[in-house]
Amino acid sequence: MRFAPTDEQLELSRTAERLLAAHARRNTLPPPWEAIPQTLSRELWASLAELGLLGLGVPGRLGGSGGGVADLCVLAERVGAALPTLPFAATATVAAVLAEHADSPATRAALAGVVSGSTVAVPAWETFPADMVPGRRAGSLTLNGSAAHGMLAAVPFGLDAELLLAFADEGSAPARPVLVELAEPTTARTSVESLDVTEPMASLRLTGAPAIPLGPLGAPTAARLLTVLAAELIGTGRRALEGAVEYAGQRRQFGRPIGSFQAIKHVLADRSVQLDAAWMLVREAAHALDGKRADADVAARTALAAAADAVEAVTADALQTHGGIGFTWEHRSHVLLRRARARRSLLGSPAHRLDVLADRLLGSAHRS
Repeated sequence: MRFAPTDEQLELSRTAERLLAAHARRNTLPPPWEAIPQTLSRELWASLAELGLLGLGVPGRLGGSGGGVADLCVLAERVGAALPTLPFAATATVAAVLAEHADSPATRAALAGVVSGSTVAVPAWETFPADMVPGRRAGSLTLNGSAAHGMLAAVPFGLDAELLLAFADEGSAPARPVLVELAEPTTARTSVESLDVTEPMASLRLTGAPAIPLGPLGAPTAARLLTVLAAELIGTGRRALEGAVEYAGQRRQFGRPIGSFQAIKHVLADRSVQLDAAWMLVREAAHALDGKRADADVAARTALAAAADAVEAVTADALQTHGGIGFTWEHRSHVLLRRARARRSLLGSPAHRLDVLADRLLGSAHRS
């Protein structure tokens, strides 16, 4: 298969890089301790919408910019490297679900708002089924007719969100996806601490919030979600590795750059190989989804397992490479490590991810 990006994807990557770099020059990473953002960057959000990047992966007939999962992953990798205060992967998940259920005026209107950037829509990960988001389940939302009730502990960008994608219990039936309108007086919001300083969280108390029940999600939806999250993690890992390599070439001990010592150069070389292998698996998963292949789910879960493991190792070793300075608030190493650890909380432990992958592989072998 083709692992190298196309010319269009390279141009997309360069465009996103320029936009995110311009934003980064005005917004330091990490943010000042006393000014950790609690809401998204509206200016950058509007810029992404203006360029049509919030509609990437959404078919043109539904008002999106078109493109496939491979294109979406190119953008996700750039966002993962820059780590702006934006719900990129979260919004891409909601857009994919709305596009799948765009057979009603209400969902089509919601999708139009998401693509244009006029509506901030995020998922309540903690309510998602275990096969989609294994690390965060609460079952704390109930659906009564067209009204949602319950308490959500940690919703990303919950202070900004106007629409919420969640799974709600309805009597004795299995939890079903719903689109919830978040507005006063049916929604009470409280900011809560977040491990990831670039992804602010809020708790939400819903008391009769208007909700639109959605149909079951197609099998590729979970695979798409996991692949985009994996691509975003790859971007974070690449930034951590590049920073560590640069520092190892500049910092000197005993008259030599520390990168010349085997204890450092071998570790960084190993992490580079590990990250490249994970990146190739992410590309493979994206092409499997775009090609509607039967093995797309297994490919996505394989990519996520590899990417999450690689990025956890890379960000930890990158921080260690920077020595004492890497542990200070002012250095970005801890921000990248926090993102990797926060995603681990969301997506489950390495052992759990491998167990789920093994179940999928054994299931596929049994069916064949």
